[in-house]
Amino acid sequence: MKRMKHLLLRSLLSACAATTAGALWAQTPGECVRTPDGAMVTDMAGRTVVLPGTVRRVATVGSVPVINGYLLALDAGDRIVNGLPGRFTASGRWALHLRIASHLADLPVLQGQADTGVNLENLMLLSPDVVITMDRMRIRSLEAARIPVLYLEWGSEVDIRRNMHVLGCALDRMAQGEDYLRYFDGVMQKVRTVTDDIPPGQRPRVLYFNPHSMTTPLLIANWWIAQAGGQSVTEGWAAGGNAQYSHERLLQWDPEVLIVGSPEQVEAVYRDERFSRLAAVKGRRVHATPMGSHSWGQRTVEQPLTVLWAAGLIHPQLFLPEDLAGEIKAFYRRFFGYEVSDADIAMMLASGTQGQAQLQNPAHVGRQ
Repeated sequence: MKRMKHLLLRSLLSACAATTAGALWAQTPGECVRTPDGAMVTDMAGRTVVLPGTVRRVATVGSVPVINGYLLALDAGDRIVNGLPGRFTASGRWALHLRIASHLADLPVLQGQADTGVNLENLMLLSPDVVITMDRMRIRSLEAARIPVLYLEWGSEVDIRRNMHVLGCALDRMAQGEDYLRYFDGVMQKVRTVTDDIPPGQRPRVLYFNPHSMTTPLLIANWWIAQAGGQSVTEGWAAGGNAQYSHERLLQWDPEVLIVGSPEQVEAVYRDERFSRLAAVKGRRVHATPMGSHSWGQRTVEQPLTVLWAAGLIHPQLFLPEDLAGEIKAFYRRFFGYEVSDADIAMMLASGTQGQAQLQNPAHVGRQ
């Protein structure tokens, strides 16, 4: 086995030196070299992972909906061999994910309701060509199954690019990965064209948070709020992980827009007397992130839609709601092969009844 791996590494390195395509991919962030015999990938943990020429079976572990989204966008969703963990299927929030990738419902589950460790015997029975995870702490235990393990990371726009390059190369879906990144850049540029000229004093103070735990996922939230033309009140905090703060600190920030993870959290904010003095609550500007294949406020390939949606909330006079609806339909058709209905969109955007109201009454928006 070791000799075979050594020969493959030599073959891959030789091919990289001999071909323009191999050299190009080797120079991108998240290095990956591909030949007809296989791929040599440097994952986000700095590990060199050797994969077969054709990866037909993929197991996803940990942040499963996030990883599934990548595979779906790369037109490789049919290679997933395991279903969603029990903690995701226990509620109806992931219904659209399962409609987009309907075959997942019939697949074996590797993680249960409590999201405990993966049973390696069950993993090996699935015979995946690679295991993909975003949980660094699981790498060592998964490697015990003697199956290649590929680690992805997502904290910024740079990581999105690295992940797409690595997965595109590893799964022989480079063209699809480049297509996604072109789309990503196009949407970001579309939003920046409107927001770049907004003075700092006209950028509302925005907080994305969990009102129960009083926490914010810093890297993700700070990035998409800024991209959408807002001023994230947690921007000055050290990047990485979750920030936790007190109600007193929240009152000092006094955000003008509050964004939470679900309609239930919107209701919780309005019910809680401690939030009543906030400008966002007084102005009725508390919103729930849409829920598509994944929650748009979290790590998801739907992130371009997150930015476009958030820009419409933060600067409603500058962005047309019907543009967002059209973009959603185009995105899901292009990357997920799924035709989104108007009912799907209303359900995604619903924050109480606000999502439907925005779609039905767009007359107040849209002029630069």
